[in-house]
Amino acid sequence: MNGPAHRQYSQVQIKTANKGKLIVLLYQGAVRFLLKAVVQLEGKDMEAKGNSLIRAQDIVLELMYALDQKLLDEGNELAQNLQRLYLYCYRRLVHANTHLDLGAIEEVIELLNNLLEAWEKVAVQVPAGPPVDDRPTVALTG
Repeated sequence: MNGPAHRQYSQVQIKTANKGKLIVLLYQGAVRFLLKAVVQLEGKDMEAKGNSLIRAQDIVLELMYALDQKLLDEGNELAQNLQRLYLYCYRRLVHANTHLDLGAIEEVIELLNNLLEAWEKVAVQVPAGPPVDDRPTVALTG
C-alpha cells in the first residue's frame, strides 16, 4: 500500500487508536525513521539521514509532551524517568545528526525498542475509548 491510500489508512488507524495503541504507533514510527537513518547514513545520503533523524526527534518530543503533567508535578517516579529517558534520546539523536554518530542512533533504537515492547503488552490491556480527537493528548502517561 503506497501513497494516498496508505496515508489515509494511517490516519484512520491513528484516529481510532486507544491511548496505548497511539503510544505504540509513535514508538514504531520513531524506530522506523531511525532504521531509515542508519541505512541513509551508511549510504552517505546526508540530507535524507537528517530528515529521518529530525522526524524521529519530533516523535520523541511528542512522547515527552504526552506525559501527564500532573504526574510530573507530583513527582511520579515513572513519569519523571520517562521524561528523562526521552530527553536523553532526543539529545543523542541531535548528537547523532551533527556528528554522524551511528552508535548513538543504534543506542536510541535499542532504548525505544525496549519501551515499544513494554507498551505493546500494555496496549493490549487498555480498553478502547473514544476516538483520539475527543481525548486530551496531554493525559497520556507514556
